[in-house]
Amino acid sequence: MKKKINTENNLPEYDFLGSIYKNTKSHELLETFESIRDQTKKPKNIFLVIDGDIEKGVDDLVNFYMNLLPIKKIPLKKNVGLGKALRIGLQKCESKFVLRFDTDDINLKNRAECIVKELNRGDIDIVGSNFYEFVNNPNISFAKKVMPYTHNSIKSRIIFRNPINHPTVGFLKDSILKLNGGYRHFPFYEDYDLWIRALFNGLKFKNIDKELVAVRITDQRSRRTGLKLIKSEIRLLVTFFENSFFHGILFIPVLFCRILFALLPLNLVNFFFTNFFREKIKKYKS
Repeated sequence: MKKKINTENNLPEYDFLGSIYKNTKSHELLETFESIRDQTKKPKNIFLVIDGDIEKGVDDLVNFYMNLLPIKKIPLKKNVGLGKALRIGLQKCESKFVLRFDTDDINLKNRAECIVKELNRGDIDIVGSNFYEFVNNPNISFAKKVMPYTHNSIKSRIIFRNPINHPTVGFLKDSILKLNGGYRHFPFYEDYDLWIRALFNGLKFKNIDKELVAVRITDQRSRRTGLKLIKSEIRLLVTFFENSFFHGILFIPVLFCRILFALLPLNLVNFFFTNFFREKIKKYKS
């Protein structure tokens, strides 16, 4: 068990880490930045990786918000993908605590405060939460994703589904960097791959029983189908075997089910998500 990092009444500093690329939309990024401005616990830094070329409107927006938020740009000459971009960004982070943010999602006002408070207890390396889902209006949510909360329940769930919502996560920077530098190039599953390696290297997990982020659902489910996804599914099997032969064996039948799911038509994928993988709700209050 780790020693408590900070015993003062005031919570320690943290950094936000995000990445933008050619498909980032300025109006969505604006809403994300505003949700960061509204945090009850303000970030020390916001490290924003510019993953290759971006639209001029997005670039102008980032430059404008650099006057309002502690944004530090990390420009990359060419697009390297989310995993490599986050790997580079994490190395630049300055605080012990790092919170991920997606540049099209909404962080509820108490998100950072809740995550930092849990990390500051000193016995957890990685903390996530539940999240809401919305389409256009972040104040009108149609579903929420509820996660396993304890380390043991996360451990038992990991061979079936990703047990940590990436847009909600915060972690100890040094703990992640010890995993061969943390993130790596792994399309669709940069986070899932990281959590598997983290779990079998002794890191401790927790999910907070609260919805702390509103996740925008657009075309992401349509992108999570087909042969490219199947290739990454098979790579997950390799990750399991590299870290636990026993769990690699357990994952084989799960892999077949996941491959079949990846081959389903989009309307069936949406049906399963709506009726089996999410809890239906009407709206949330920020």
